[in-house]
Amino acid sequence: MSTIDQSQPILIYLAAGVQGSAVVRAARRRGFKVRALVRDRRRASALSALGVELVEGDIRDAASLRAASVGIVHAVLQIPIGAQEDMRIQADNAISASLASGMTSVVLKLASASRPAPCAEPSFVANAMVEDVIRASSLPFAIIRPTMYLDNLLKPSARKDIVEHGIFAPPIAESQRIAWTSVDDCARAAVSLLERGITSGDYCIAGPESVDGNELVTRIRAGLGRRIAYRQQPLDAFERDVDAAMGPGTGRRVASKFRFFASHPEEANEMLAEPFKPRAGLEDFQPTGIEEWVRQHRAQFFDTDQAPSGRG
Repeated sequence: MSTIDQSQPILIYLAAGVQGSAVVRAARRRGFKVRALVRDRRRASALSALGVELVEGDIRDAASLRAASVGIVHAVLQIPIGAQEDMRIQADNAISASLASGMTSVVLKLASASRPAPCAEPSFVANAMVEDVIRASSLPFAIIRPTMYLDNLLKPSARKDIVEHGIFAPPIAESQRIAWTSVDDCARAAVSLLERGITSGDYCIAGPESVDGNELVTRIRAGLGRRIAYRQQPLDAFERDVDAAMGPGTGRRVASKFRFFASHPEEANEMLAEPFKPRAGLEDFQPTGIEEWVRQHRAQFFDTDQAPSGRG
């Protein structure tokens, strides 16, 4: 198994966002030099404190990506979730910049649960399209696929429900089993693949156990030390809440995936329910358990001033 030269910086896309900043932290812990792609360096002071090189760029601006990629050999790429055509343009820009700089490998870190097989659900179609763009380029790459992020518990509305009302109410049936992962675990996995020179493979990053809704809140309760109940939020109500927070029409797009899970339980299980299994490149990877994760983030649950983090 080959390893990469850590004297050269790696480029991390969307570095100021929740998922991108997790990759930056994981890379710095492993001794990597990091070039962090951000839209506004003035809003990335936390990254500066980690000793990284900040470079401004916009994934919609091909020229800025080419400039950010100069001298880069390896990157962790993530395309923000959005309209399919926007994601195609952004993927084309990123891959064109990667090829122009002479990169030798990329870890493609998908932002949400996905499936490699063709499917009509829009978010899965968009993820598959991003994969097709990079595959057509012949640029060596490995894929990181998450199951469902525990970090969703820390979104302001979810945190308020948990702390103030003792309820966790996602738009997912209580019976759906999920091997919950975290942005930090997916970041660790991405950096491990880079570190070991893995340039191919499809890696589903999941937690160590598969739980239903009631088992999930039992573990949250143990981590927080207070009673929590599970209550499925109706998808229509979920759409309205997302529209109110993110703009009209967004709720329908975001809820589409959850409607797919509800109507295709066997496929939902394939994507979400299987606990992590070690494989080549991640033989010694140890995913974080739910209760342990909650204990690690206990202070954030009770931080009422915590603002939601934006995209990188």
